[in-house]
Amino acid sequence: MNNILKGVSVGLGTIFVASNFYTINLLSKKSNLPMFDLPVSKYSTYEIQADKEGYRILHRMHDPRIIASMETSKKPAGFLGASKALSTKETQRVAGEEVAIIQNNGELTAKQIACIKERAKGESTGELIGTSVATGTGLTTSLSNVPIVGWFLSGFATNTARREGGKIGGNMASDFNDC
Repeated sequence: MNNILKGVSVGLGTIFVASNFYTINLLSKKSNLPMFDLPVSKYSTYEIQADKEGYRILHRMHDPRIIASMETSKKPAGFLGASKALSTKETQRVAGEEVAIIQNNGELTAKQIACIKERAKGESTGELIGTSVATGTGLTTSLSNVPIVGWFLSGFATNTARREGGKIGGNMASDFNDC
């Protein structure tokens, strides 16, 4: 019985050691092709051509695809519509994004300016309320008591609450003012 137990133990130990050496061997093998860690943003584009001889990188950090259209129309103007006023409407948007309309030959209208101001006010108020909720409910105090990383978690929670409060406040202000 002792000989069988010793044999099984030696066999399992040998398999365990061999599997560790095999794992280390697999992890130590390197690829012949270079590795790239390029910065990526929402609008960045890059093209990499790599082979064993070398590589070529074409990278553009801010390269959005813009879709644009322009409409020009003549509308009656002046006394009894005797003359014609030229009105230009230009539409530009980044592919996959909402449409941004520029009217009055590139100038913002009074309503667009008012909407921008109201949205900014809503974002500011929302950020203040979001920060107050995070600190007032005891969330940041509780997170700051976590050993080693508590200071980070507390700041992260406060900043996240501020950012999300700003988004909600800006959206509410825009909706309330029909923007």
